[in-house]
Amino acid sequence: MPQKKMHTALPVDEVEDIEDDLTIEDADDPEDGTTLENPVLVKRFIRMWPRAIFNTTVKVEGHLGKHPTIASTIKALKKPGVYILYRDDVPFYVGQAKKLRSRLRAHARGVVSSKTYFWNYFSAFVVENPNHINEVEAILISAMPSVITNSSKPKLKMEPIGEPTRSLMRDLREKGHY
Repeated sequence: MPQKKMHTALPVDEVEDIEDDLTIEDADDPEDGTTLENPVLVKRFIRMWPRAIFNTTVKVEGHLGKHPTIASTIKALKKPGVYILYRDDVPFYVGQAKKLRSRLRAHARGVVSSKTYFWNYFSAFVVENPNHINEVEAILISAMPSVITNSSKPKLKMEPIGEPTRSLMRDLREKGHY
């Protein structure tokens, strides 16, 4: 079992402020231009955070007993969404979850599958509308040719490669550029 690290005390408000710095406001907030007619697909995101947040504890002011992990202090991870697992900076798995923290923690701590062992960073996208989770996952899988372990097949229409593009790609490969 990996050795747990302990980090210094963070007031709960400070933890939340760190998370909220890069967020988009609620989708039904007319002040930011989004309405129910113009919904926000992704409410907030996490980019390239370390797997270690699921094993590393933090002292939280006013919290008694066992110290929580860093991950358990992050509100965004309580939400539904789509996530990407990376080995260093190479994405290799895209998945979705009703609760991001539970699913990512299962990948981080348990023997869910072969994906459990190889990742050290993750990104996550909060998608609160369940009607959009499959779409966001499909977009991410389609955009990342290096995602090799996901068995999901995006239900998006792919634009066919025309002969001029196919010929250019062949020429670039032959010259070692591609």
